[in-house]
Amino acid sequence: MIALLLAALAFAEPDTPPEAEAEPAYGSAAHGSGFLTGRFSNAQQYENAPEEWREAQPGTAEEWLDLQYAAHTQVEAPGLGGHVIYVEWRSGAEDGPVSRQRIWVLREDDAGMLAGFDLFELRDPDSFAGRADEEGAFASLTGADLIGYPENCRMEARSPAHAGYYFAVDIESCVMPAESGDAMRFGASLRGHQSFFTYREWGSTMDHQRVFSLPGAPYPYAFRRLSDEG
Repeated sequence: MIALLLAALAFAEPDTPPEAEAEPAYGSAAHGSGFLTGRFSNAQQYENAPEEWREAQPGTAEEWLDLQYAAHTQVEAPGLGGHVIYVEWRSGAEDGPVSRQRIWVLREDDAGMLAGFDLFELRDPDSFAGRADEEGAFASLTGADLIGYPENCRMEARSPAHAGYYFAVDIESCVMPAESGDAMRFGASLRGHQSFFTYREWGSTMDHQRVFSLPGAPYPYAFRRLSDEG
C-alpha cells in the first residue's frame, strides 16, 4: 500500500505558483496610470515655503502656496474609456474640504503608447466626493455627466516614459471662456514620476496678461507620494 501511494505521488502534478500578472508595457496607458495614481501631498513643499506665501490668500494677486492632499484613483467607467482616473484634492489635510475634482481619460496612440489625457469636470461633483474606492461608483458615468475642456486643451505627452511622464497643455493653442465670459488662454503642465508629481496651471488674456496661476507661487505644486501606511 505504501509503495502504491509513493508511486502515485511521484506521478502527481507538482504544485506550481499562479502566474504573476504581466507588467504593463512600458509607455502604455496602463503603465502611465501607475505613475499618475496614488495618494500624494505637497506638505514638504508647503513647510519649506516662505511664510508670506503660506499666509497669503489663495487666488489673490500675491504669491501664495497652500497645503493640498491629492488622491488619484483609477476607476471603472466603461462609458468613458479603459483608463479613467478620478482626481480629488483636499485642502489642509487628507480629510479636509474638497478643493478640486476632475476626471482624466488617458489616450493611447496607434502604437499603444500613452499619448496624453483629456480633462473633464463633473457636472455634479458633490455626488462623487469621497467615493473613489466605492465599487461601481463611477460605472455609469458618460460624457453627458462631464464638462469637457476644448479639444485644443488636451494634456499631450511631451517626454518618453523612461524619463517619467511629462504632459502639457499648450497655452498658445488652448482658448476657453474665463469666469468673466471673455476668451482666455489656458496652459497646464504635469510631470509624473514614481515617487512624486508636479502640477501647475495658468491663464492669461488673449494679449498675454495674467488672469490666474495655480499655485500662485513661482513654481508648480510638488506632491510627494504617501505610503499606504501613512
